[in-house]
Amino acid sequence: MKHCLLLITAILLAHVANAQKKFERETRIKSAKVAEKARTYVESLFPDSKKIKWYLEENLEGVTIEAKLKENRSIYSIEFDTLGTLHDIERTQKFDQLPMEVQGNVTAYLKKRYKSFKIKKIQIQWTGDPDVLHALIRKGDTDNTFTTNYEIVYTGREDKDTASYESLFDRHGKHIETKEIIERNLNHLLY
Repeated sequence: MKHCLLLITAILLAHVANAQKKFERETRIKSAKVAEKARTYVESLFPDSKKIKWYLEENLEGVTIEAKLKENRSIYSIEFDTLGTLHDIERTQKFDQLPMEVQGNVTAYLKKRYKSFKIKKIQIQWTGDPDVLHALIRKGDTDNTFTTNYEIVYTGREDKDTASYESLFDRHGKHIETKEIIERNLNHLLY
């Protein structure tokens, strides 16, 4: 009984530790390998786009399918499960394009947590009903309800250690979660 309790505790601790880490591996796939529901959705969002690239993404939570494309000087990433159900839509942003409230709250959080930091990438993230998000992307606005978050990838230095992180902030710039990015360790050269 004692050993069983120790094993359960170890498993729970490992799960909590994984919840604070992020690892992704993307592999390019052909559109024919993507669920038709996902392909049709992306093609209806961007009917004039000729360069939709599809990826299989493996992470600590499972496997997803992602469409990436460049449209109107922004990079879009549309994520689905393997059956074609929409998870979210993300679009790259520059820090100075964020609302002032978000800029202030994000900067305050990073300054409080790290001795120094450098932002690498910012994405606005929308989640909600696929039809509502479709209207948002196609028309630029919608009266229906959806969720807006900001995903920020950065390096942060605590004491002497520097690491890469991904933090999620709500539409006001309030911190939701942070995950340390697990860098891919390659023991061989890539050509």
